[in-house]
Amino acid sequence: MKHVDKSIIEPEDLKDYRISNPASTWEQFKSEKRDCYKALRMQLREDQGGLCAYCELSLDAENEQIAHFHPKSDTTSLRNWALAWDNLWLACKGGSQAWMPDFRPPLPENLSCDEKKGRQILDGSILTPSEVPLFPRIFRFEQQPDRIEIMPDEYLCEQAGVALDKVLRTIKEFNLNCSRLSRARLKSHRQIEQAVKKLRESGCQNPQDGFLRLAQRHLRKTDESRWPSFFTLIRWRFGIHAENYLQTIHFKG
Repeated sequence: MKHVDKSIIEPEDLKDYRISNPASTWEQFKSEKRDCYKALRMQLREDQGGLCAYCELSLDAENEQIAHFHPKSDTTSLRNWALAWDNLWLACKGGSQAWMPDFRPPLPENLSCDEKKGRQILDGSILTPSEVPLFPRIFRFEQQPDRIEIMPDEYLCEQAGVALDKVLRTIKEFNLNCSRLSRARLKSHRQIEQAVKKLRESGCQNPQDGFLRLAQRHLRKTDESRWPSFFTLIRWRFGIHAENYLQTIHFKG
């Protein structure tokens, strides 16, 4: 889970609809304002660099959905959570699609992200993407023979002033260490290790410069302004080289 520099200004079409239809449901909005809904998805995809707001998988039209951090079904307050711009994030479909290549049964244990969190009201007890610090990186990873799990970096969490229990609960509630995701991380990690191996075998005269170039290559946005899947894993793997690169590009999330 990485920081997202979400657009602060509410899209005008959404604002106009919300003001004119304060009691409308999300389903009504999607039905009545299809163009606006599509524009919201595009804006969120741009803000998030093409990644799921929670697990950092790459998104496309087949596996993405707009997720509500605070459940849109909550009608206990005057606020219409379904139409609140700051409550909208673009997320993957959390392993709920059995036809996807990374689907792994049993389904309930492998649901993640918004599909796992469901209708729970967890405001304040878990992190939103905008609450994840830009610097320092507050997550680390542990490798097992068949998986890589995301963990809080206790020292950096303390340095950033982020409560450890909040980070742990974020990982738990979004089920970010389900088998489906942890195995996908391992696959991504192995590809990086192949590049590192080639660098070491190349007889590079300046290994530090070589690692910096690798960090640049693996962390940069594509021509379509997309971050690589499992961005934080890559950032962790390249350590200080990744941090130096992100500082030089004025990383904003």
